[in-house]
Amino acid sequence: MGYRGSKSALCGSFVVKEQRADGNWYPSNRYLRCALMDFESSYQVRFPSKQLRLKILFFSTVIEKTPQLNPYFVTGFCEGESSFQVSIIMNKNFKLGVRAQFTIGLHSRDLALLLKIKEFFGCGIIVKNDPQSEISFRVNSLQDLTNIIIPHFLNYPLLTQKAADFYLFKQVTELMKNKAHLTTEGLQEIINIKSSMNLGLSEELKSNSIKTVPVQRPTIKTTNIPDSNWISGFVSGEGNFFVDIFKSSSNKIGFQVKLRLSITQHSRDKELLELIVKYLAAGIVNIHSENAFVFKVSKLVDLKKKIIPLFEKYPILGVKQLDFLDFCEVAKLMNEGKHLTTEGLYLIRTIKNKMNTKRK
Repeated sequence: MGYRGSKSALCGSFVVKEQRADGNWYPSNRYLRCALMDFESSYQVRFPSKQLRLKILFFSTVIEKTPQLNPYFVTGFCEGESSFQVSIIMNKNFKLGVRAQFTIGLHSRDLALLLKIKEFFGCGIIVKNDPQSEISFRVNSLQDLTNIIIPHFLNYPLLTQKAADFYLFKQVTELMKNKAHLTTEGLQEIINIKSSMNLGLSEELKSNSIKTVPVQRPTIKTTNIPDSNWISGFVSGEGNFFVDIFKSSSNKIGFQVKLRLSITQHSRDKELLELIVKYLAAGIVNIHSENAFVFKVSKLVDLKKKIIPLFEKYPILGVKQLDFLDFCEVAKLMNEGKHLTTEGLYLIRTIKNKMNTKRK
């Protein structure tokens, strides 16, 4: 593990010794021990990370050990919620260093899912960001990136254009593994790669890197969706389950109810959304905004016969699972004709008002 610390702590009635960055199951298989980290300001490292402002998340809890996540689910979820980061860091002597980091950022309500992802990879740490509602799973050990994270995405590839960032990230870690980042030429090569990743270079780095020549960004051409677990992971991260209620003069009670599953993506991933339509044999893809497209399924027959059965077999995970269950409850009420009654409509409104951003 990279940059690990250890210290003792009192957790409830347990005195926990030498807690480290990787969570471990106690022998009873019911207790999960997670990291209690020192701040990196006390570490003897040449280029400390930017975690100085972060709080390392520490907790001791009792949970039932559940089946491991499906690897295709993990990749699908990472399509939207993860990032491959390369940071160029300047130390107090004005010398540049490099840090590669894989990150998954979520709302604190999804801590349980983030713990399962950490367990799946068997490496990394979980930190609480500022603001308090954000948490993230982070892997910055070059050894773990090389031996665990990168092999996973080679075996279970990303399908969105994020895959281009992954392949550039992989190039950087290979250079770092060969110590190229310790040379002027190697550092410049990494800067050239970083300039083609994510949002590119910072303005400060641009001004100090006059020799930078961005590398060509890899072309990602996805032709098929390999597994339904990828779909459930992708929807768990990027999808939304909506209950729409709007006025309708054609209904006796004056309102109509519609269910909708939607996934919005940048226009560069329009073809992937069309592949999802083909894979599910349901839904359409429409323009959402100038640079975005949306996949949506709103036909009740498709939702009942295709979408809901799919996610009952390949479950949505995280807090979004609660939205899916509420979505299913409304579908059941509609199937029984309850949405056509005043009492049923009131119940549907009650369910709708606790979904998505309104969920506490």
